[in-house]
Amino acid sequence: MRPKNEIEDELHYRIMQDLEYYNSQLPDTVIIAWRAYLGALLEWNILSIKTYDKLVKLMPSVEDDPSISILSGREN
Repeated sequence: MRPKNEIEDELHYRIMQDLEYYNSQLPDTVIIAWRAYLGALLEWNILSIKTYDKLVKLMPSVEDDPSISILSGREN
């Protein structure tokens, strides 16, 4: 497995590439996909919470983002 800072650098680069491609206007579906992907990496302990938070902050939030509900658990 690669060192976590290498993984963070790669993910940061890829998110920035998407931001550039979409002229900083990421579609909600792309944001949700990224957050879900990062959430999975967090769950599998590939990313630290600090790294997850740092990468998620690169993107705008999405109202009612299902990836956040899945990661944190749904309230009944």
